[in-house]
Amino acid sequence: MPQITRTDTRSEWKMSGEKPNILVLMTDQQRLDTISSYGLNPICRTPHVDGLAEKGIRFSHAFTPTAICSPARASFYTGMYPHHHGVTENGLCLNEGVKGVNHYLEEAGYNNGYAGKWHVDEERTPTDCGFKGKDFLGYAFPASGVLPGLTFGSPPKNSPNPYEVYLDELGCELPKVTKRFVGNNPNCNTQEMFALHDGPVESCIEYFVAEETNRLLESFAGEDKPFFLWSNFWGPHTPCLIPEPYFSMYDPKEIPEHPSYCETFEGKPFVQRHIEKMWGLGEYGWEGFREIVARYYGHCTLIDDMVGRILGTLDRLGIADNTVVIFTTDHGDCLGAHKLIEKGEFMYDEIYRIPLVVSHPDCRAAGSVNDDFVYFHEVTCSALEMAGLPVPESMDGESFLPAMIGASGPNGRDEVFCVFDRHFTIANQRMVRTRRHQLTFNSSDTGEIYDLEIDPYQLDNRYHDPNYASVRSDLLNRMERYMTDLGDPVYSWFRRIASEA
Repeated sequence: MPQITRTDTRSEWKMSGEKPNILVLMTDQQRLDTISSYGLNPICRTPHVDGLAEKGIRFSHAFTPTAICSPARASFYTGMYPHHHGVTENGLCLNEGVKGVNHYLEEAGYNNGYAGKWHVDEERTPTDCGFKGKDFLGYAFPASGVLPGLTFGSPPKNSPNPYEVYLDELGCELPKVTKRFVGNNPNCNTQEMFALHDGPVESCIEYFVAEETNRLLESFAGEDKPFFLWSNFWGPHTPCLIPEPYFSMYDPKEIPEHPSYCETFEGKPFVQRHIEKMWGLGEYGWEGFREIVARYYGHCTLIDDMVGRILGTLDRLGIADNTVVIFTTDHGDCLGAHKLIEKGEFMYDEIYRIPLVVSHPDCRAAGSVNDDFVYFHEVTCSALEMAGLPVPESMDGESFLPAMIGASGPNGRDEVFCVFDRHFTIANQRMVRTRRHQLTFNSSDTGEIYDLEIDPYQLDNRYHDPNYASVRSDLLNRMERYMTDLGDPVYSWFRRIASEA
């Protein structure tokens, strides 16, 4: 793979001379600009994640290798691109024999725990894969079939449902779901964009995830072994099912229209218009979208408060000084950008560029920002190096530990390569993004080129502009190198049509 160097910095990783604990706090479908320390959004507040950034490092150009839940999470788990681990779309299973991060860390003497959403493998649960924790299989939205008034139906495929057990143990009256907001497409109105969880905060899903995380921390703190704990929130992925005060925390009237909401889809792949119509949100205009955005922001702040609860447990247990805390997400959400919602057959920054914050006691430049191109799945590569392990050649990435500890300069990457295969439709896409330009290859429609310097919101497709012929040629050559080096199965089709698409 181009520009991957295996720099071994294990000898420079101190952490009090011990193997560090590693805590990964992962959200689902969270935009970069919702983390207030990035300075891109004056409205949404995330003080606890901001506190992590103040003590560690914030990566400004972190990208997911693919903006779809299961493939991205499987990439995180294995350190591989989707076609190498086998989960190229939701609903699939990892290839036989593929190792995950916990398998390597177990060999290094680590306890490995898991809390919350899984969505990595359709048939094997976290405990099947060697984690300690409570299982959720499939998309597994824990409130489905449990909370009265919730239409969205994607319950866990295994039983019992740990969230339902948690509510029973809590002893509160079963919360109702009210103030639902759905689109007007009759085929897609079974998924709430948002709804009010009409019960105490302690009864909501994200609080449950924080409690499960803290339970595992308590268990691991009593053992003479380091731990790797992967904590997964279901939000702010739709449906944003949140309690007060978070539901009403942000005033929709204060949400400014996204600069790319003026999207016309002129010169864009047809599938984007198709997806925009599918959700049935277009008739609401920005008035409807800002309602969605306001609840989404509330969900982000709710999760941030749960991050605060977990960090408080680290302090109370006396293990914060030997724990690396990593906050990130699997991919973003258009959230009205380009008149689109969620993710899908479009490779915009809103869904591919993600937050990545790493806090650790050995940080030599606390509060710094790193501008390197890094990948979501390289968190796994970095975790192995933190544990004193080499990064296996089978992984499609490198450790960013050197950046974390200030042991080297920039990693030298000039671009990132990202992939997408299908979600709502079959739409093989590949993307090369440099600082200045982005090329998207669409296997069944026109290609896309965006000049990010003059068009940061990716509105004007320059693919067929003769003034960008040399840019197109350069980016197509870069893409070809990635596809050949990675053994991309789409390569043969790319070679047939790339020059004409």
